[in-house]
Amino acid sequence: MTHYRSALRAEAKALLRADPLFADVKCVISSAKLDPDSLPCWSVSTPGEDREDLSSTQFRADTDLVVALSIKGDADTIEDELDAHSEKIELLLIEGLKKNTGVQGVLLRRTETKTGPELLHVTGSVMMLFVVTGFIQDE
Repeated sequence: MTHYRSALRAEAKALLRADPLFADVKCVISSAKLDPDSLPCWSVSTPGEDREDLSSTQFRADTDLVVALSIKGDADTIEDELDAHSEKIELLLIEGLKKNTGVQGVLLRRTETKTGPELLHVTGSVMMLFVVTGFIQDE
């Protein structure tokens, strides 16, 4: 049986790949050093989790789900592009994860953006931290 965090990451990736922005873009690990010529690229990870035992067979898991997107663009508009992309990511994941995985809640906890010159390009990244709450049965 697939681990619930693996299933959560897989579903998040599937939801993002269904969107044209992500469909043909390489998915990379979030800690990779990015070459501006390889942009855009994105990642999905589950770096942390809080648990609460509810019974001997069930626990509540508040899983951190991080989505990162890096793009290159124009200095005057890159932050606006990142804002538009983050809005789309939020809509896709909050509704899609609730509908497709049966989790009880998906909360966008934090969004961070970063821009800057990278050799001959202007690059930007958005990192979004979601907290996904589910009630898990122990096997």
